[in-house]
Amino acid sequence: MYDVQPDATACTSGTLKDSVKATFLAQLNTIRALHNLPAVAYSNEEDSQEQDTSLMMAVAKQLSHTPATTWPCYSSSGAAGAGSSNLVGGWGTGLPFNSEDDYLGLWLTENGSADIGHRRWILSPFLGKTSYGRVAVVLADGSRASAASMRVFNFHTSPAVPSGIPPFVAYPYGDYPQRYFGLGNYLSFTAISSTSSSWANQAVSFASATITVTGPAGAMTVTDISTDNQGYGVPNSIQWRVTGLQAGTSYTVKISGVSGAPQTSYTYTFRVV
Repeated sequence: MYDVQPDATACTSGTLKDSVKATFLAQLNTIRALHNLPAVAYSNEEDSQEQDTSLMMAVAKQLSHTPATTWPCYSSSGAAGAGSSNLVGGWGTGLPFNSEDDYLGLWLTENGSADIGHRRWILSPFLGKTSYGRVAVVLADGSRASAASMRVFNFHTSPAVPSGIPPFVAYPYGDYPQRYFGLGNYLSFTAISSTSSSWANQAVSFASATITVTGPAGAMTVTDISTDNQGYGVPNSIQWRVTGLQAGTSYTVKISGVSGAPQTSYTYTFRVV
């Protein structure tokens, strides 16, 4: 996994092999293709910050976008990465080390939470590039710790806005791998009213929107609807859960009453496979 192995005792974050970074990028772009999103490029300039961030999270055995200077293995480089990245990690005795695809799945499913900021960054049409860090170590007490970071902040303005941006981003969408969506997880939808920039889409509102999800037996029960215009990727989102979803079954979603978007209603289908 590494050209230079990370060392928790010496607080050195190591160097990931190019093949690991290439695997992460390929899997990320495979996910984005499921949503008709343009592929992102890889930026090597931030690699050292992402590695230092991952080291800090693994050794401290906690995640924070604003790590304290008292953290073991704290560095200003790692703190800069922490404030600009998706973060994920795990630690414990006998804990298996995750793959890059595992981490992407954890970011997408958000551990069942309604807070879907990580997902929205991964699925942002305006994300043009990324950088990736990963540290997996055995700590002094014999436990394992692993953490990863994916750079997302300030990657909307450079490079230029990619071409081929779709009119909306729905999750899940089309035939969707079950490893990227748990049947009890939150579904989500973001409308694209402008392709000029991410923030040009903040005026989209779901305040009066209604959601209908229909399966083979008719309308499904939709619960836990919430909306926001926060700046996670694209600054408009509606998220909800559906009772009784089953793998291998096709469902139709209709979102009506949308304002500030090119359409007042959107319809799409998905099937978890």
